[in-house]
Amino acid sequence: MFKKSAWVMAAAVLTTAAGCAPSEEEQSMPRQEAEEVASENPYAEAAPIAKAEMVNTDDTKIGLVRFFEKENGVMMHSEFEEGVPEGFHGFHIHETGLCEPNAPDGPFTTAGGHFNPGGTVHGSHAGDMPSLFGMKDGSAYLKSTLDRITPEQLMNENLAVILHDGPNNFANIPNRYVQADTGERGPDEQTLRTGDSGSRISCGVIKPANA
Repeated sequence: MFKKSAWVMAAAVLTTAAGCAPSEEEQSMPRQEAEEVASENPYAEAAPIAKAEMVNTDDTKIGLVRFFEKENGVMMHSEFEEGVPEGFHGFHIHETGLCEPNAPDGPFTTAGGHFNPGGTVHGSHAGDMPSLFGMKDGSAYLKSTLDRITPEQLMNENLAVILHDGPNNFANIPNRYVQADTGERGPDEQTLRTGDSGSRISCGVIKPANA
């Protein structure tokens, strides 16, 4: 059973983000556990079409990513019990379903690059997903709808899910920034490929849910 991650009601978060202290009413709003939030998901009782069991560099399972069929795309639901450092992390679907913690070029490099059948730059890859936020206890929870990838691709393309050790900038580097080594403005080639998310700390091969 995955640890329960506490969620704060959206109204209080938005009020704080706007620079105002939460009101007494907002402070008294009940906190919801991740499992409770998940139970409110209209797809919670549906059977997933695909899944990825996430392992770390010690080849220990630390999480599970499930995919549900949805009109015009899929819903992704990820739960990590442990092993996710605190803060934001790049989180993507990669082109090759091969997760080797001891790969010669670095952990999980055998998963290749981002799934990108359209040949676009990072931020628009079919495999780009929202960043995953790690809690202080190492757990993490995220669900999102994806419309750049189809259920058929998930089940038939031999893909993988990768979690990176650093935050993802989605190649959002304005031209006012200059590259120190080349003098060119904007994002460099590496940023356009990966969003500077760093090394790979977890990987899971996407398989049909009934496999």
